Amino acid sequence: MSNNNWMGSTPAIDTLTIAELTLPGTHNAGSDWRADYPFYPSRHWLVCQHDTFYAQLHHGSRALDIRLSYEASAEGPKKFILHHNGFRNSRTLGQLINDVELFLQKNPDEFIVLDFHKLDGKDFDHDYFNKIMSSFLGHRLIPRWNAALSLRELKRASTQQRVFAAGPGIELDHTIFHEYVSHKWSGTDTTSPDELRAFIGSVMQNPPGSWRPWSLSATSYTYLGGPVDIHDQLNEWFDLDNSDWALKCNIINVDFIEESDLVEICRIANLMKARERAL
Repeated sequence: MSNNNWMGSTPAIDTLTIAELTLPGTHNAGSDWRADYPFYPSRHWLVCQHDTFYAQLHHGSRALDIRLSYEASAEGPKKFILHHNGFRNSRTLGQLINDVELFLQKNPDEFIVLDFHKLDGKDFDHDYFNKIMSSFLGHRLIPRWNAALSLRELKRASTQQRVFAAGPGIELDHTIFHEYVSHKWSGTDTTSPDELRAFIGSVMQNPPGSWRPWSLSATSYTYLGGPVDIHDQLNEWFDLDNSDWALKCNIINVDFIEESDLVEICRIANLMKARERAL
């Protein structure tokens, strides 16, 4: 099974909605090793992914966690710059839009959640953000009134609309932007793998429902090393032979997604959900 088209190659899951699926996601998707960063702080404190938006999607990520800042002096989509905890890099909204469009041209039956988790800055131009998204990606955006449709119904409604864009604020155009994706995270900037496991276990005792998308932050960070590669732990914790965690999740937000088996775990979890739906 190829990761680049795992959804389209698994049509049995088309009975599920975006909120009912288990989706592999990339935390701080715009902070990758291939981007350029300021001299301070060192990039190893900021980098959460190995490669570009396109590469993340090609590897199987279906939810991109995006944090944007605003630069009035730039032009067009370049006004919106990716950041990690306020530290900007060279990634822009324009690159995100281009990568999403290119990926969907090559993989027309994949669905992508664009989780605009932060739109930062007192001068953030929401009106211009709405216009850019509508102008450059409008043909791809799933309208808000179709949020509860299954993948099968979404495919019937449009051959182009494959992007579920969500973000905070009443200033966003609510015809094309969906309700803010709630994040479940440990609440501390530094979380060890053991602390993370305990936190996820507590969330899984009473997980959010499947009536709207939500994201679980399955990430570990230390002040000495920055984001931690915990792929062995993720593989163990979410292995469907070990737990039902993957079945209880919507978006599983991780760092360095290429390292883990999360995409295949999510595919199997969705097949199990679809099978249960059919009974």
